[in-house]
Amino acid sequence: MVRWLFLAILSSCGGQGKTLAAELLTLFLQATGQDVQVFSADVQQKLSSKVGGQVITIDTDLLDEAAEDPLVTLRAFAPLSQAVARSAKNGSSILLDTAATWDTATIRYLHDMRFDRLVADAGGELVLVLVTTANPDAIRAMVSSTEKIRETLPSARVVWILNEHFGPVTFNAGLLGLRPAQLAEMRATVTEVVFPRMNDLLWQPVDRAGMNMVDFVAADPATLAGFWLDGAGNSLDDPATLRVVQRRIAAWIGGLMEAAAQVARFPAA
Repeated sequence: MVRWLFLAILSSCGGQGKTLAAELLTLFLQATGQDVQVFSADVQQKLSSKVGGQVITIDTDLLDEAAEDPLVTLRAFAPLSQAVARSAKNGSSILLDTAATWDTATIRYLHDMRFDRLVADAGGELVLVLVTTANPDAIRAMVSSTEKIRETLPSARVVWILNEHFGPVTFNAGLLGLRPAQLAEMRATVTEVVFPRMNDLLWQPVDRAGMNMVDFVAADPATLAGFWLDGAGNSLDDPATLRVVQRRIAAWIGGLMEAAAQVARFPAA
């Protein structure tokens, strides 16, 4: 029986929504009563202001040296092995947010350490969460990463998050270098989850302010004045209008939480 999850958020292209996925899944697991150990291999460190608690930073300077010395990768990611040992004792889940630069290095490390078996032996499940928008390069990268994972981490569960930030994500087997049957077989082995679209003009001011999703939904609308500007550039401070904006974004967050439940599948949601 799976007691906890190790979630690694991956994409070899930037701007796909990895940090959004990392924030969402952390908050979802916390809302279901899970303790979560959060790690970040992203120099931007956006998660720290969003999820509360301590976000443990992977030493990305070490990862810069990994091409010349593969053992450096093991040193950089050593805190993850220690986290698995803690999870085996207390059942806390683990989440790793990565920058696009470290996608390949992360998969290689997980393979070299046989992380799917290591996590399973400790009572957990390794879940590789690959995030893409409608960007063709990002879709191709996601498919390529899926092939690597299926070959090197056969016990891991793969989840595709299709982030509709720029519109629906569509697949063309020919453009991906696959036969239709190959693409169909690959998609049958993964869980596809859709992040519903949200107008950036509504959400980005809140995101830039560092407010996380749970705090936003629970906030007094009066405290949200100043996040948005009207067409004339004036601060939006009408209480009724602010409530409408808050409810629209809250409905979007509700859709994201439903997606998070599909990704996690743990505990029963």
